Amino acid sequence: MHGKFAVIKLWPELKTAEDECIARLKITARSLGLECLEVDSFAQLVDPPHAQLTRDDIDFVLSLHFETPKRYDIFSFVALWNPLQFFHDWGYRQFTRNLLTHDDFLSCSSPWADDHVKRHLASDPMRDGPAFHLYHSLSEPIFPPTTGDGKLFYAGINWERLGKKPQRHGDLLRLLDKTGDLRIYGPKLFKDVDVWSGFESYKGPIPFDGVSIIRTIHRAGISLVLSSEAHRESELMSSRLFESLAAGAVVICDDHPFARRFFGDTLLYIDTTMGGEEAYAQVQSHLEWIRSEPEKARALAKEAQDIFRNELALDRCLQRIYDELPARKQKLECLYTPKTQEKISLILLMPEFQPDVLERHIASCLAQKHVSMRPILAMNERDFDLFGVRVEARLSELPVPIEIAAVKYFERYQAGGAKARRRSGQMIYEVIENLVQDDYFCIVSPNERLFSDHLCSLLRTLQDCEEDGSAWADMLLRHTSDGKVFADLNDPPETHYWLPNKPIGYGRFLIRKSSLPPDLGTVLPYLNALPMDLLSGIGKRHPTKRCTLVMDIADGCNLESADARPEQERELFLDYAPSIFGKSRTDHERPVSLSTDWMTQEQKTKLAVELAHSVPFPEFVKKIAFGVYRLWLRVYNARSD
Repeated sequence: MHGKFAVIKLWPELKTAEDECIARLKITARSLGLECLEVDSFAQLVDPPHAQLTRDDIDFVLSLHFETPKRYDIFSFVALWNPLQFFHDWGYRQFTRNLLTHDDFLSCSSPWADDHVKRHLASDPMRDGPAFHLYHSLSEPIFPPTTGDGKLFYAGINWERLGKKPQRHGDLLRLLDKTGDLRIYGPKLFKDVDVWSGFESYKGPIPFDGVSIIRTIHRAGISLVLSSEAHRESELMSSRLFESLAAGAVVICDDHPFARRFFGDTLLYIDTTMGGEEAYAQVQSHLEWIRSEPEKARALAKEAQDIFRNELALDRCLQRIYDELPARKQKLECLYTPKTQEKISLILLMPEFQPDVLERHIASCLAQKHVSMRPILAMNERDFDLFGVRVEARLSELPVPIEIAAVKYFERYQAGGAKARRRSGQMIYEVIENLVQDDYFCIVSPNERLFSDHLCSLLRTLQDCEEDGSAWADMLLRHTSDGKVFADLNDPPETHYWLPNKPIGYGRFLIRKSSLPPDLGTVLPYLNALPMDLLSGIGKRHPTKRCTLVMDIADGCNLESADARPEQERELFLDYAPSIFGKSRTDHERPVSLSTDWMTQEQKTKLAVELAHSVPFPEFVKKIAFGVYRLWLRVYNARSD
């Protein structure tokens, strides 16, 4: 254990609520004798020297958001802090896949958020649901219970002002704004919009430093804690409740399931679903009671604060994580560790000698854990003659033996020494025939890097699925756009055949050699675009449901060919195994055609409805037409039955 962990600062150019969470994590870490480092989504330090962190530097990385997948080879937690509705609003499948790339999950006591993950892990024997809790919480400062100035504190961004959506709790806030009892805090400008314009109670922004907001709430003495409908539905509590409890304030809260479950009658509740005027009357009633019974109000605040400190404070959560982290890591690793140590032939392709490619392959080999492998560096024949001694010297320094093999990547011509790359399928067929000595093999392209759990999780998958011919992992595609570096999840391998910007990848597959047909040589050597589609698709394949490698698609050292002809190669697939590849094309990949013969009846009906909706008739005409159609359809179905 290093006593250090990192938290991802996803938007370094913006000031957001995540900054407050990060500040509190750093404060709490120091109080426990730990260190919390700020990193970007690649686990590189945000501050100079902007170094890349590794497993040897820190104990884990903490991600607070689902926007990016795990992009680093370090044990990673993701906090389940977002309502389920956010996934539907942003892009359910994409961002759920991002969430599942992390090694472990931190619960916020939301059944909705926890079950969202558990549903995806239900059929995955190599994963486990959340075991630890981490709340949008804090550990200090903690102030004694108070009624302060008897004013009502409220904070928010009021982001609805950016669009046409009605302001959240707008009627209630406008009524309270007229009384002089309300103090509103938050950014004045958000994306150049004055979000609190027109509110007399607006007092200004509060620094995201982990402590200023607590002091401000303490001075006010009473806190108004309101949640979005999405948060209430998912039973997810925002940080405002925890801040108010730490400040010792009396809390007036909407009727939130989380608040009721943990705090019972130690909070004062209002029903925001009944409209602004009714909620306003309830707030006024609570304010009158607090001012008339200050001692009882402070006693209520103390009772609520004690619950917070004993069950939900950040230091308690973080201490438990650290106390149980070694055992938790060991348990999770056991789930994807191979049952038996069967050797894997690891073929590292290097068509042209480049030191950075060599070092990338070396790093992939050294990273692997819980697996027995036979790494072979497949160099180009000519490069082996020129650089073989140099490469051998570098490999001799390693704790893991890596063999070298000379491979013919290019056809050479006499005139001017010109050369042309051989078909990738031809080269791979010869590699399998001549270099693969074990029943399991993995071929790694020059622009791929393997994470430490890659080979072991692939092998465990095939051991659990003895009838399958290959296992595959999720893969990140690294690229640059507008000067910024990204690494996004690639599509599953069955999604499409050969798209230049979404290569299927090489190293993501572990293939069982004994599952390959003996006549593979009649088709594989003739492929240039689709060799891995053939090798992984000729038999049953199973996902590891882990993201364990990254491919740099902007790297010039790749095996993509400009003269690839995937449509022609697909015909060879159909010749060779029509029963397998004749059914593998998904609906959205079918060739453009005016015919609907290939569509199911359900797809034809859906298409007809969409076309009908697109006709530029008035809406009332469409409603009449669809009503008549539905009536006819019911009569037709009844007669058919």
